[in-house]
Amino acid sequence: MATDKNINKICMVVLVFTLLLTIAFMNGEKLGITSVADQDAENYTANAYFTDNDQDGDWADNAYTTHITLNGTDGTISGNGAYFQDGNLVIANGGWYEITGTLDNGSIIVKADNSSKVWIRLNGVTVTCSDDACLRIDQAEKVFLTLAEGTDNTLTSGDTYSEEALADNTGGAIYAHDDLTINGTGNLTITAGYKHGIDANDSLVITGGNISITAPQDGIHVNDGFSFTSANLTIDAGDDGIHSDTFIYTEGGTILVNSCYEGLEAKTIDIAGGDITIYPTDDGINANGGATTNGGMGGGPGGGGAPPGGDNGSQGGQSDNDEKNNTTNNTTNDGEKNNTTETTEEEETYIRISGGTVTIINTTGNDADGLDSNGSIYIDGGTINVSLPGGNTNNAIDYGSENNGEAIVTGGTVLGFGGSGMAEEFSADSTQVAVLYNLDETVEAGTTFRVLDQDGTEILAYTPTTTYSSIAFSSPQLVVGKAYTVEYGDTTAELTIESTAQAVGTTGGMGGGPGQGQDDGPGQGSSPDQGGGPPSQGSNSGQSKNTSDSGQQGGPEGTPSQQNGGNGGPNGQEAEKNTEVEETNTTTSDNFISLNEIDETVWKLLGGSVLVLIPAIVFAMKYKKSGL
Repeated sequence: MATDKNINKICMVVLVFTLLLTIAFMNGEKLGITSVADQDAENYTANAYFTDNDQDGDWADNAYTTHITLNGTDGTISGNGAYFQDGNLVIANGGWYEITGTLDNGSIIVKADNSSKVWIRLNGVTVTCSDDACLRIDQAEKVFLTLAEGTDNTLTSGDTYSEEALADNTGGAIYAHDDLTINGTGNLTITAGYKHGIDANDSLVITGGNISITAPQDGIHVNDGFSFTSANLTIDAGDDGIHSDTFIYTEGGTILVNSCYEGLEAKTIDIAGGDITIYPTDDGINANGGATTNGGMGGGPGGGGAPPGGDNGSQGGQSDNDEKNNTTNNTTNDGEKNNTTETTEEEETYIRISGGTVTIINTTGNDADGLDSNGSIYIDGGTINVSLPGGNTNNAIDYGSENNGEAIVTGGTVLGFGGSGMAEEFSADSTQVAVLYNLDETVEAGTTFRVLDQDGTEILAYTPTTTYSSIAFSSPQLVVGKAYTVEYGDTTAELTIESTAQAVGTTGGMGGGPGQGQDDGPGQGSSPDQGGGPPSQGSNSGQSKNTSDSGQQGGPEGTPSQQNGGNGGPNGQEAEKNTEVEETNTTTSDNFISLNEIDETVWKLLGGSVLVLIPAIVFAMKYKKSGL
């Protein structure tokens, strides 16, 4: 009997110990216990936008690396997981692959398990495919495309795709059903004959490489988010330089859009760093609140319009704009996500610039904007230079004031040149001085605009390559209550800063400058092409903002969330970005984890606990039966 009691006590001790061990590891973070995270797991991020593996462009070969040499229509394979079929290279398993050589008329196809991660290193690769994407990602969890150091890699697709490719909605020289990352330090030249340079159904991340893209429609077209840093990207596009249905985020590197209809287009655009230069024929940067319609969704006057050429690159009876209009549901026939994202009134549309340099030069545009948001614009830092022709409807900065949007400046340097006819002033919530300065004349292209303090020290200066009749400018050196000198050509004028958001001169259209001499009545708009000297300075009480003009600014109705001062940006936006950029394997429920969401480490810990418990139970039962 005594032995039985002792055995029972031992079993109870083991059971309690096992339970405590399980609880400890299930709540490890609260108890200070840490484990090594899978850097590729969807719940792991080096920051909100880039995993460590996203930024690892120098991964080393291992025992499982498969080496492939392309030789025209086939090639040699040293290792497992890949094979040649009908002139194509097929990668069928997750793992690491290094490719070199030339594929004359075929594709590199990734067709792995949907839970597999695939690393592909291009080490001097030339792929030409006349009727399909050069790189097609049919299925994988995530693909990392690495450009090997010191190598030139070329992908060239034809202008007529096969029925099979069209049935799969293939729309680029690179086409990805699943998440794609491009990294490394090598060179990649993409020449697309049909639609887009890169077409990604899910997210696209670029963290390295020297990439050049030429495409008849979008240089880059992404259904989910686009994140960019530490790379050099050059684009010549017939439509958008970079289009995303959700967000665009840049943190570093350089982006040069040599030619396009619109430069960057997405629902939300965050520029935290990088050197971005855009030469558009329409809007430079456009936060459009979602998909593009045939009538355009630009916040600018007239609502924009289709790019030149109409159905340029379209095939199979459907234009690219038609695809963008398809917002009736969230899936296509093949189960993939639609090319558009529906927006709700609660979701905010915005452009935020907090670092880097943004240069927009449009020498030909009519009804064009530099920064164009159907919602708000937040400028927290960086350097912004915009040059647009001085027409009535060419706005350096245009935002959705009719949708309760704001243009808030809290930092950075801004010099935006354009027309005065529909110019909008900055919002009163700005904490840094921001001035809309409308002229009584249109100034010739190449005329330097300068702002000097009373000591003659230059505060701001820029020489636009276009004519201009309105200047939007801001600098941390401007101080409320102080006087400054404004110079352009042979004209010199005095400017006293009376508030952080100030308008000077007259405007011919939608709310912008103050009225002319009326204290409490509506402003009296006038044409900018009146000639004469410097503008008169109006009072804030005479300002007019016309929000009733129909058809002047496109975009969805709705009420964006309000932001009052601070760093300028939507409330809770950082939390939103973290959940949008990387899917997480943990639920949002408090202290609850579902079985299918427990990661590998937890399963191992649970298994270890069970292995301890089972022998203890067997031991107890054995010795209890034996009567020991």
